[in-house]
Amino acid sequence: MKTIHQDKHTLRQQIMKSAVASFKIEGIKISSETATKTLKKIEAKMAKSVR
Repeated sequence: MKTIHQDKHTLRQQIMKSAVASFKIEGIKISSETATKTLKKIEAKMAKSVR
């Protein structure tokens, strides 16, 4: 079970790094904190839409 948690954590980190990099390419600077907050909002909306 811990492996799944670690994999999920690693995946979240990769998603956040990708988001920061994508915005940086477009000339928009966002912090990793902003990326984390945004990812949490997206996950909440996705969970809500699945119900």
